[in-house]
Amino acid sequence: MHQAQQAERIPAVQFDVWWGLIAGPLAWGLNEGASYATTQHACSTGHFYVLRIIAAACVLIALSGFVLAFAIHRRLPRDPATEEELPRDRAYFLAIVGMAMSLSFALIVLAQALPQAILSPCS
Repeated sequence: MHQAQQAERIPAVQFDVWWGLIAGPLAWGLNEGASYATTQHACSTGHFYVLRIIAAACVLIALSGFVLAFAIHRRLPRDPATEEELPRDRAYFLAIVGMAMSLSFALIVLAQALPQAILSPCS
């Protein structure tokens, strides 16, 4: 009965699991698009802080995916004694992949923001 109750709770966490998977790539795409769109404005006005704010917001978006995926990972019990595939096994795997992807894309966004902070984006 305990496993049946856990299996029933899995669909409620689907958003958290999927957000953990898509938050990193979404943050990277937003950083690319928004930085590209605002670079000309930042160069003409000298307001380079706009690019840093965009990068910081995108890092926070990627880290929110990590936080939600980590919460799912901690909440789901891992019982290797059972050989059957349960929805929680998929959620457990997706939580681990979501944590890895979110952190990886957060590092990518930071790596893209570092040259903007050191060099002038206008050159």
